[in-house]
Amino acid sequence: MSHRSKFLVIVDESVELNVAIQFAARRASNTKGGLVLLSVIEYADTQQWKSVEDIIHQESRAEAEKKLQEWSEVAFNISGNTPEIVIKEGVVSEEIIKFISEDKKIRFLVLAASDQDNPGPLVSLLAGQRSGKLPIPTVVIPAGLSSEEIDDLASRAQ
Repeated sequence: MSHRSKFLVIVDESVELNVAIQFAARRASNTKGGLVLLSVIEYADTQQWKSVEDIIHQESRAEAEKKLQEWSEVAFNISGNTPEIVIKEGVVSEEIIKFISEDKKIRFLVLAASDQDNPGPLVSLLAGQRSGKLPIPTVVIPAGLSSEEIDDLASRAQ
């Protein structure tokens, strides 16, 4: 392979996001790959309230940038590498699929499943309903794993 493979993590509000970041950052570091953190801003398009919509959009973008920077620091502390950060706007599943299709260096989508009865909306959607639309494998990490177990899974096989 002539280019550096990337691992993609979707930055959202999920509690288990830290598990996905830890695995992807460690795996990217161990394989000399890259890490991409993607946030998708999903909002309603209401032309009647354009000025209110603009304010909401600006606040959403600022919040997404803040979260991406925070998670970028976490990933850097794990791997020593600065991840690429990306913000897209639109329907979450559609933007994720479109982004993966556009960036041919992305080789894996890393998600973390909730340790509750429901695996979480992204896992349900992207590893279930829309899985056939993804041009790359989805890696689903159980949220209940310890840091040591995650590091062990992410380490390169000898």
